[in-house]
Amino acid sequence: MDNKPKYLSTIRTLIYITIGATVFGTGVQGFIVPHQLLSGGISGLSLIIYYITQGVLSLGAINFLLNIPVLYAAWRWLGRWHLGVTLFGTLFMSVIINVLAPLSTLELTHNPIIGGILGGLFSGLGLGIVYRGGGNTGGIDPIALIIRNRFGLQIGSILFGINMMILVAGAIVINIEAAATTLISTYLSAMVTNKVISGFNQRKAMFIISYKPVTICNLIIEKLGRGATILNGEGAYTHQPKQVIMVVVSLLQVARLKAAVEAEDPTAFMVITDAAEVIGTGFSAKSTKGAVERVLQTCDPVKEAEAEQLIHEVQLARQEIPDDTHKEGH
Repeated sequence: MDNKPKYLSTIRTLIYITIGATVFGTGVQGFIVPHQLLSGGISGLSLIIYYITQGVLSLGAINFLLNIPVLYAAWRWLGRWHLGVTLFGTLFMSVIINVLAPLSTLELTHNPIIGGILGGLFSGLGLGIVYRGGGNTGGIDPIALIIRNRFGLQIGSILFGINMMILVAGAIVINIEAAATTLISTYLSAMVTNKVISGFNQRKAMFIISYKPVTICNLIIEKLGRGATILNGEGAYTHQPKQVIMVVVSLLQVARLKAAVEAEDPTAFMVITDAAEVIGTGFSAKSTKGAVERVLQTCDPVKEAEAEQLIHEVQLARQEIPDDTHKEGH
């Protein structure tokens, strides 16, 4: 039973890699190669070598050879599972780039700038799909994952920074016009990658200062099914104690919460900011079951009953367990 979710998760990741790599390969062969533009990462280096050698080796073969050191990095720092995913992604990417090579002869676009824009959109969309499924396609993807794990930066931004160094090499070896167009393409690719990864799952952190903190918290629980945290603060000018409500909501819940808070307390002060990543129950977990176990394991024995009651109330609010009071009424 424990292996089934992991097995299904792996299959899901491989499907995402397959779809994403195909979209990426379409962008490279359909819009990048025909205008002798560049791409980011290892694929960018592969294109430079491909142009210099005038196609002595296929683009896919060059891509795979350059990825051999990256496979070692994936094994060394990301573990066996990521090594398997990286190996599959690298092989499939190399094969699909060769399979889609006929697209480069169709002349889908005649303007290099349009080709760079469309190539960046397709590349970003493809990589975003891959990352959304938890996979990668070799190249500098594992390196970006290592940097993200260590520093918490967005993958698209990491790739953009590394790609700048590759563009400098491309400007020297190919020409500056191709590098400049590729700069636009790479920027669009990074932006689209980040958007596809976050999508409608983008989270917003809201800080609400109100003289009705309990009422506002009840609104959050009842209307949104979310939890909240009350922070104790102090006004800098009046030095009066204040309570700040911190809550993380989805992008689609922001407007509802703003309207509810303004209707209840027109004088409430709200700060809304992007949350790059949210880890915890209600966002990265399906239910509070795991949170219950973790809290009860770390609670002081004296506070255990209070913690258990609090978690029980949260579960009732999120409708994860039936309300016993309704059963008794029947």
